[in-house]
Amino acid sequence: MVERVVKPEILDNLDATNPAAIRSRKDLRLINWCMRGESWILSQLESFDNLTKVVEVGAGDAQLTNKIKLKFPHIQIIACDLIDRPKHLHKEICWLVGDILDSDCFDENTVVVANLFIHHLDDEALYRLSDKIRPCRALIMAEPHRYWFSKLLGYLTYPLVNNVTKHDMMVSIDAGFRFGELAGLIDLDWHWDERAALGGIRSIAKKNL
Repeated sequence: MVERVVKPEILDNLDATNPAAIRSRKDLRLINWCMRGESWILSQLESFDNLTKVVEVGAGDAQLTNKIKLKFPHIQIIACDLIDRPKHLHKEICWLVGDILDSDCFDENTVVVANLFIHHLDDEALYRLSDKIRPCRALIMAEPHRYWFSKLLGYLTYPLVNNVTKHDMMVSIDAGFRFGELAGLIDLDWHWDERAALGGIRSIAKKNL
């Protein structure tokens, strides 16, 4: 089995106004749509009784965050990323700028969601994340599946995406996960459920009550 490798992605180091970055973010919206991770996360949130608080980590351009707000208008929503607050973000959503591992926004009411972000964290950071989210109700993630079929699907998009996206997509897959890995790296004694879909691995972990 190919070992997990976390390497820098080009988009992370490009200025937001760089034309290549703008195009790559557009590509990512297309890839996100194709992988259907956002739709799956929204469907999983519907299964929670008395949902009152959601924290999205690595929120990026806030596409998912805004969809959560639209679907659950009366809950508290916090989004965290290294970039400044997106202009189109709903005014009632709290936006935190900084490293999620330095945040204190998690509590016993929190359901944490992540779409194509957790794979950016190396193994040590994932262990640290475990301690941060330990009080929370659940963790819902859609991440790259580190598998040959995922790369095949990625190659099929090459005529549609720019060079930044081509590079970063393969780096993301190499940093992705196989079945059972996340449960070992995020060291929580929770109930885990995982499935593969459309080049991704979808994981939901719920605290044992």
